[in-house]
Amino acid sequence: MAVVDNKIKLALLGAFCYNLTQGLSFTLIRLQANFLGDFRTLGLVVGLPNFALVAGSAFWGYVADKWRSRKNVVVLCSIITALLYLPLPWLGPLELVLVRTIQSFFLGGMVQIATMFSELDSSARGSFMGRLEAVLGLGWGVGAFAGAYLVSEEDYGLGSGPVVFSFFFTAFLGLISVIGYMSSTEKKREMVKVKDDFFFYFKRLSRLFIITFILFMGYIFFLTISPVYLTDIAGSSNRMGWIVLCSGLIHAITAPYAGNLIDKYPRETAIRIASLFVIFSMLAYSFTVNLYAITLVFTIPIYMTFFLGARTIVADTVPYDLRARMMGLLSSFSLLGSGLGSLIVGELLLKYDEQQVFLFGALIASIAFILSLKDFSHLKN
Repeated sequence: MAVVDNKIKLALLGAFCYNLTQGLSFTLIRLQANFLGDFRTLGLVVGLPNFALVAGSAFWGYVADKWRSRKNVVVLCSIITALLYLPLPWLGPLELVLVRTIQSFFLGGMVQIATMFSELDSSARGSFMGRLEAVLGLGWGVGAFAGAYLVSEEDYGLGSGPVVFSFFFTAFLGLISVIGYMSSTEKKREMVKVKDDFFFYFKRLSRLFIITFILFMGYIFFLTISPVYLTDIAGSSNRMGWIVLCSGLIHAITAPYAGNLIDKYPRETAIRIASLFVIFSMLAYSFTVNLYAITLVFTIPIYMTFFLGARTIVADTVPYDLRARMMGLLSSFSLLGSGLGSLIVGELLLKYDEQQVFLFGALIASIAFILSLKDFSHLKN
């Protein structure tokens, strides 16, 4: 039992290092793109890779089911995505978008981290997923904070020394995460012939997928430009780093408790709460530029709350031999909404100010909340 616990800890270490790279790239890539171009460039560097993530999430979910190994997919994708950070400091805006899009196809395989944890113990899915979300949130917050300190806003540019060091450091952390994954545990199960096929379960979960698509299309109206916007509001990238670090710490602290609650209460409650969180945060961004209010709102654990509920719903509903694909599709719908929203917001910001655009995002998110009010009991086995 101790050996299994140690292997779970190694998987958590791998997840932490992986999300360090995601936090770093969240800051570094957006600020580099903003330096190289305009809001349209920023929309493209966020939006187009999200479409590649859509394809990657679905493709690698299929591969994971066929290989009957989520871990092998995670290890392979970790190595490739880490190496693709290396050329980014020397790329112009179009090349940056292209390579980031290719990298994001392989990032789609990282969804299977969540699938691995959802299968460790079906009676405590929320608890295990809460532990995973805690280290992911902490890793993202620390990584985004580090990115803000490694490169100040005036140091961005092609081949800049701080930018080169930061992307190489990000690649190094990505390779370190592979060690944790290679040593981690994965619960193996015998393949069971299921009565219903893929399309049966896709239809069964279709409303959850639609909610996911709409909610994150609205939320991305802020997230697309958040490092740039927060830097402007805070006055420096260093102060922006403290804001995202606070967000990561809140995620890490609250996730284990939220995971336990997910096991005790209906999973769909988390979907509704997360939708309300998005609406509230987007309205707050629309009506205030007060730094302290924005910092408080930014720390609300939206992603963690939503995906704890959504992933446990998928794991409860779908049999083992289709689960990786459905987890991939859940991520795909999130990314498809985010990708479309990023492209739209890049264009809207050329004509409207930020606060007007954030209000559009709140209106879109309200549609997701309305859809979430319908009963989810038909998903229970």
